[in-house]
Amino acid sequence: MAEILHFPPSEAQTPEEFINETRDMMAGEDISSVIIVAKNSNGEVTTGYYQCDFSTRLELSGHIQCDIIDQMIRANPERYRVE
Repeated sequence: MAEILHFPPSEAQTPEEFINETRDMMAGEDISSVIIVAKNSNGEVTTGYYQCDFSTRLELSGHIQCDIIDQMIRANPERYRVE
């Protein structure tokens, strides 16, 4: 898996602010593919893909899952220490 680079925590107050903030941070990167997932208040999920075939969608979703696991471990390191 590729190295996961985290954007700084967002100060956004709305989804639109978050998207605009993220877009601005990505502007200096050499971005080749993007996936977007959003959940609305009634539980519906919207997905969007830019330059993603099936394998790229799987690859990027795998990175999101790894990022979540990494954040869980960082939040609870004592739980995962082997003694």
